[in-house]
Amino acid sequence: MNFLERVITNYLLAWSQIFNYKDKTSRTPFWHFFILDGLIGTLVSVFSKSALANDPNNFYTLVEGYDWSYLYSISSFFVFLALLIRRLRDIGKENLVLWTFCSFIPFYNLYLFSQPSDEKESEI
Repeated sequence: MNFLERVITNYLLAWSQIFNYKDKTSRTPFWHFFILDGLIGTLVSVFSKSALANDPNNFYTLVEGYDWSYLYSISSFFVFLALLIRRLRDIGKENLVLWTFCSFIPFYNLYLFSQPSDEKESEI
């Protein structure tokens, strides 16, 4: 399987496990979803119908237009939240609620999620 197939497979796997908060996720599937989700979210945001960008002075086009990026962003956030909790389990963090809030700190989250898997639980 080549690199692009692995990235797409890991992305779709994350979407299929949207309600799975019990298992673990290793580094590679997490980052594959993180990067591809960012790219897709950007594309959806750019190509969605944004009436404000077309004519900012016309109120009626603002009411008629709908920004589809909100639908993708909200559903993608729930997938990311499940993936985030599974990744925190994999690196061995105990208090998941505290670490979930800490994982939204910019740049610290990059350090946090780049940690290797916990060896203590993998040996058991």
